[in-house]
Parts: sequence; C-alpha cells; structure tokens
Amino acid sequence: MKLVIFGCGRIANRIAKSALLVKQIDLVGFASKDIAKAKEYCETYGCKEYGDYDHFLNSDVDAVYIANYNPGHYDLIMKCLSAHKNVICEKPMLFDEKQTREVFECARKNDVLLMEALKSVFLPSIEEVKRMMKEGEIGEIRKVCASFMRSGHHPADHWINELESGGAFKDLGSYCIGTMNFLMDGRPELLKLESDRTDKVSETTAFADLRYGDVSGKASVSNFRDGDNHLYVEGTRGWIRVENYWKQGKIEFAIDGKTLEKDVELVSDFYYELKHFADLADDGKKMSDVMSEKASLDIIAVTSKIDGTIGTL
Repeated sequence: MKLVIFGCGRIANRIAKSALLVKQIDLVGFASKDIAKAKEYCETYGCKEYGDYDHFLNSDVDAVYIANYNPGHYDLIMKCLSAHKNVICEKPMLFDEKQTREVFECARKNDVLLMEALKSVFLPSIEEVKRMMKEGEIGEIRKVCASFMRSGHHPADHWINELESGGAFKDLGSYCIGTMNFLMDGRPELLKLESDRTDKVSETTAFADLRYGDVSGKASVSNFRDGDNHLYVEGTRGWIRVENYWKQGKIEFAIDGKTLEKDVELVSDFYYELKHFADLADDGKKMSDVMSEKASLDIIAVTSKIDGTIGTL
C-alpha cells in the first residue's frame, strides 16, 4: 500500500515512525499547505514525494492518512474518497452525525475504505482489558472511567480552543468515550456534562457522567489541568487500571484483593491502527469491524452534546 500523510504537525512524526514498521505500508510522501514543511518531512523519513493536498489526488497513491487540523478533515476526506483513495483519518474524524454519515456514504459510492483512527481501541493492552472483562476475571462490571487531563497539552492560542474546532471534549474526549464504548460494546447515556465552555471559546476542561446500562461511567478531559490519565474498570471481584491507555502496554489489576501487573506487547502506539487499516485494504474490505461507521457515530452521539452549552466550571 502506497501511503501519504496529509498534514505535517507534531503528530505526523509519530504516525510516520509507526507506518515505517508496518510491512504492507510503503510511506511515499507528505502533503501540507506549507510545501517546505512537507519537503522537510520527506527528507526526514526518506520519502520522495511532497506537495500540497491536491498534488496527490491524481497520483498513484493507494491511501491517505489525514492528520491536519480538525476542522479541515471533512473537505479532505471527501476529496480523497472521490479520488478513489482509501482514507484513515485522525480522531476526532468529524464533529457531527450529518457529516459522518456523508463521508461513509461517499466511501461506499466510490468503493473505498474509510476508517477513523482511534489508536487506543487497537492496542493489545486494551484488547486484553476487554478479554478480562468478558471472561469475568474481575467479576460483574460496575464502573468504567477514562480520563485525559494534562496542563500544557495545547497552548492557550491553539486552534483547538476556537468554538468551530471542537474543544477538549470532542478532541481528547474521543479517546475516553471511544475506548469505553469499545469495552462496553455500545454507546452510553449521557447523564451530566460540566465544562468551562463559553459563548466565545470552546472548553478546555470537561467532565461527563455516563451510564452503560447498569454500569456507571465517567469521562474527564482537560488541556489545561493536570489530573488522571488512565482507564479504570471496576468489578465485583476487583479492578483493572491502565495508565496512559492510548499508548501503554502495561496493565495493573486486582482480583480478590491480590494486586498484579502484566506487560502486553507494544510495538508503537500508532502501529496497530495502521496495521489494521493495511490488513483491511489487503483483504479488499471497505469497513473496519473495530472502528466502523457505527463506532464513529456512537462517539459523536456523546461528544456533540457539548455543542451550544455554556459551562458551569
């Protein structure tokens, strides 16, 4: 698979390093509005092709990883799909249900693969947590919580803080909600949502109380407050905890009062989503069974509830 990365921000470095580890992927180039930046990335990773986004639409590349700024995703996704390119798009792929349905319909129309890149749900550590839950190792599940809270994650003038850019709940919250949805096999009911959102700027901090049937849930996110950065699952016989669950290979857990740890394979944090995407393309599949259209819609069903609210924090 000939792959090009659209967007040359910090995250593109980590995507590129992982792409080079996937045997099926041939990383051929980078695209950016800043051509000089695209050229610099090509030189760093030994690629030959660089240019603006349109440069690659009529090329022989098979797939595009869209990793530019969030509000620019929709137009690029539609252009790439219409040019018959397979697309993997960094989370949050889109902000609302209407656009999400439109891009997946465009993928079907053009008979190509589209997948949201939510790397946490492809990690062996998270797959192992799900296995432990399903097999009842910590008893009947009572609580699931996920958090992503770090000061300085984005500077105050970062585009993520503009209302149209989504804010912390749609950006970091997609990890929390998406990972919990994966573990619980469905979307939750949103019981309560608190944030510091105003009518002029998006939220930097948000807390959501959730319920997955009889299981309580909690999502906590912040770009400007230090706090917990873990996945926590509690059952009637014990608990499971994964620090930095979006990039971690170690699991802590307790069963019947005995605390243990286990190390799980971790090649790199972006490796597994890229491997999954490449495998789908090799098999001629047009939809992921992990990050499907429904999975993306189930995340948006929760994160979009922040729209139009005024925070109380």
